[in-house]
Amino acid sequence: MPELSTEQALVLSGRRFGERSWIVTIFTKDYGRLSGVYRQKKMPEIGTLVKARWQARLTEQLGTIYLEETVPMAVDFLDDSKRLACLSSVCALLNDVLPDRQNFSELYEITISFLRQLSRDDFLKNYVLFEKQLLSEIGFGLDLSGCAGGGNPNDLAYVSPKTGRAVSREKGLPYHDRLLILPKFLWQEDVASLTDVQAGLLLTGYFLTMHTPKHRLPRIREQLL
Repeated sequence: MPELSTEQALVLSGRRFGERSWIVTIFTKDYGRLSGVYRQKKMPEIGTLVKARWQARLTEQLGTIYLEETVPMAVDFLDDSKRLACLSSVCALLNDVLPDRQNFSELYEITISFLRQLSRDDFLKNYVLFEKQLLSEIGFGLDLSGCAGGGNPNDLAYVSPKTGRAVSREKGLPYHDRLLILPKFLWQEDVASLTDVQAGLLLTGYFLTMHTPKHRLPRIREQLL
């Protein structure tokens, strides 16, 4: 991949590289997570949709990124700390958990769709659903298809922290102190209360922590709890 043709991308992170450059990481549909040197005094805000082109003489090189800002996603939520935290947390998680230069086209579409719908009233519920999908995309999906203990598959209430498999209310009640709460909206279409969202964040956060390279979640995510 000595050169990436121009395509839409999401800016995930950036850090200074000398006085006039940045190391910028973006998320693209075809090439996944991609980093390169951006030779400008100022970089686009994290969470901005851009037109991106990456170029290098050799595939293994860091390369150079050329960016043209198109949609600053945060501009509509500058006075909304929760929605800004969602945007920042999504970018930080993708930056932390995705391997370099691997195709995650479906996850890319899911991510952009979620960010375009941040103005919805149920954005916190949808954020938890995004994290659930992220776990699946990186190979650690929750198994919510039935009860691990052979219980009622229509009354799932817990998840095993060891296996990620769902457990019914009846089978899990004697062990509820050792299990994670499973809110209904994660396995069946349902509305989600604030309590449900918090339980969902604790559940997905537990497994994301296990499978992130640094074994910790973005600090900004704490604002969602």
